[in-house]
Amino acid sequence: MKKYLAVLWMIVLLLGATACELPKPPVQLSDEEVVIALLEAFRNGDYEGLKPYISDDNPLHLFFTGMDEAVGGELALAYQALHEQLTSLSFTAEAVEGKEAWGTVAVTLSIPDYSGAIYNAMAEALNDQVQNGGNAFSDMPGWLLRGAQGEGELCEETFELHVGNRDGNMVMDTNTNRRFFAMLCGGLKPYLKASVTTCTFPNDTVWELLAQGDEIIAMLSTEQLSTAEHGYTQAQLEETARAFTETLASVDGLTVCAQVDDGLLTARLGIDMAQASTFALHNLGLISDRITAGSNGWLSLDSTISSFTRDGAGCETENFRPDPEE
Repeated sequence: MKKYLAVLWMIVLLLGATACELPKPPVQLSDEEVVIALLEAFRNGDYEGLKPYISDDNPLHLFFTGMDEAVGGELALAYQALHEQLTSLSFTAEAVEGKEAWGTVAVTLSIPDYSGAIYNAMAEALNDQVQNGGNAFSDMPGWLLRGAQGEGELCEETFELHVGNRDGNMVMDTNTNRRFFAMLCGGLKPYLKASVTTCTFPNDTVWELLAQGDEIIAMLSTEQLSTAEHGYTQAQLEETARAFTETLASVDGLTVCAQVDDGLLTARLGIDMAQASTFALHNLGLISDRITAGSNGWLSLDSTISSFTRDGAGCETENFRPDPEE
């Protein structure tokens, strides 16, 4: 009997030890607590802490993974710098009375916005490369970092956020709350899928295209003519440079520079699509109907690349991130 009691006691002890090791059930947060937990995790740079509350299509995934150099590559420093600026955010969150069944939480968010600083850094880089050559514009990681380290504009907005969707009871739907999540990105959201495409034509004319997804937001072309290779005289090159500058310099959104040095004309043209008119660009012959995105009013990167390659150009797109297949 004593042996049986001893065995029974051992079984009880083993069961007790096993029970201690069982995982605890997840704590069910209120809708208000979900929003607070997400914002606190964002402020602390805790990606694992905020992931349970956002769906797979949320831009915060690209933002936070991009801060890791293994994923964000050359852009990681800019992402890190911007997030550091955004940790000064403040907020209030309170469930909306009478809308509890819809998971509605009233949130007032105060956070810096760097949209203007990033745009200014890009525009300055575009002008720099037009005037001086080099790669200031094509170096997106460089000017994006300068923008992230610039002066942000403090913005405050009140939202009625919705918690709970098909992805889980405590998940905040991206589409329903898209303005809130864009604001959390601090002006970075349009650049999360940005790229620079370089297209080189057989005559060595080069176009560099900055795009946010499929939307081209700025372009720079470089063309060279020489007395030796193209049969121009020095006077003809100088007249071409003068006409190029006079024709385009006064057009909104364009930056131009034409220089003749030792029988070589170098002409560079920068186009800022935020300032330029597609109608004016079309009339000048700088763009065609084939490379516009119709009713949306922007230039399509895919259509432009297709048009350029049909004309003999070779195009390479750089997103400054490591290739996941390598």
